[in-house]
Amino acid sequence: MSHKPTITVLTPEFYSYGALLIAGILQKHGFSVKLQKGFNQEINTDIIFLSLQSTIHLLKYQEELNDINAFKIIGGPVTLSPELIFRCLSVDLVVVGEGENTIYNILRVFEKKSILEKIETSTLQGSDFKDLEGVAFHENGKIITTSSGSPASLDKQLSLVPTDISSENIRGANVYLETHRGCPGNCGFCGVPCFFGRKVRSRPLEDILREVKHFLKKGAKKIAISGGTGSLYGSGKFKNVDEEAFIELLQGISNLTGPKNLTIPDIRVDLISDDILEAISKYSNGWVFFGIESGSDQILRHMKKGITVDQVREAVKMARKHNIKTAGSFIVAYPTEEEEDFQDTLDLADELMLDDYFISIAEPIPGTDLGDEVTDLPLEDNILFHESQKYKRHNLSLAEERALDLMMESYVFRSYPVPMTQNLLDNLIAEVKSQGDHIKSVTKLIKNPKKGQSE
Repeated sequence: MSHKPTITVLTPEFYSYGALLIAGILQKHGFSVKLQKGFNQEINTDIIFLSLQSTIHLLKYQEELNDINAFKIIGGPVTLSPELIFRCLSVDLVVVGEGENTIYNILRVFEKKSILEKIETSTLQGSDFKDLEGVAFHENGKIITTSSGSPASLDKQLSLVPTDISSENIRGANVYLETHRGCPGNCGFCGVPCFFGRKVRSRPLEDILREVKHFLKKGAKKIAISGGTGSLYGSGKFKNVDEEAFIELLQGISNLTGPKNLTIPDIRVDLISDDILEAISKYSNGWVFFGIESGSDQILRHMKKGITVDQVREAVKMARKHNIKTAGSFIVAYPTEEEEDFQDTLDLADELMLDDYFISIAEPIPGTDLGDEVTDLPLEDNILFHESQKYKRHNLSLAEERALDLMMESYVFRSYPVPMTQNLLDNLIAEVKSQGDHIKSVTKLIKNPKKGQSE
């Protein structure tokens, strides 16, 4: 029997904004949409659309996806490498890049096939969508990717907000609400420019405020703004920040949420000013999160980060002048990082005495410069696979050793030092092991994609 297709939009671990947005757009167009977090509930719809955020998901959810009897579509940041998806997961179609227009066009094909041509939706294959832009599918042993679609319009978006949004906790926020897309930066480890492009496209302020009210009405309280570097909102060109637009954005959202419930997650050290910092102090919870990454100018150049260590010092100094709490993210074990580079990072972290630290082992995202570099790097030259002599009894790698050392230092040399107890040390060791295992799996996968295939 032909009918309008029913859809489940599934987000595996938390309510990602992209999943909420796609669900809201489909609902707006009159489709029956169920929004689901995790795989615990049975799926009884014609189509399942999964928004996957991380390459590790391609290995982590193979079994769950095999058990689903529906037309399976993958979207989200992992689609930077459609080939990897098809080699890991049993799915029918991949939406490459921004999904708003493409997913709607896919459903139009479903409707045409099922209602007009009386074709059972269960018999459709990925190749039935070959005339659409922005999709990839498997055909006759080959992976076909069609031409790129146009960037989606950011006007009049309204997400589908789940009833339990108030219990969501994504780094302290109920939701990371999108304010703009794209980044003109060139950081080798970041997938944002690859996925959204280098041109910054900002949502109209009135649409953002309407969506904030929508989230608050549904029970959300704590909102973080998302879009890469926050202060790029409204800007047209790199290093040409539209301070007035960004400050107006913060003021408008803060008037609805209250300052203590608004977070500005990420900001570049070279895209701030006294006026911007004063607005963050006045209209948000009073934190900034700088992407510092390394204390070595050589590594910052290799990352194509476009900043220097001196700029980091100046930014932290400026933030403190406005009584803003400052956190920094650091990346260790980046390719070409030598022991002296890492020591420079340790020294900078100690010197800055930040209020909080986020430390990661370099993760190669397929499609980025870092992904390409790690793919070409022999495992014997990757310190993630070198045994640590210092922490040999904990079975750590050299990359994990550096992450652990920096984490331990960060607890001692921060604005309010935290005593290093055995319990905290155990938790840090577990954290670096988890990161290391995750990135080792991703590294092996991108170096030898056939290993990712389901058995």
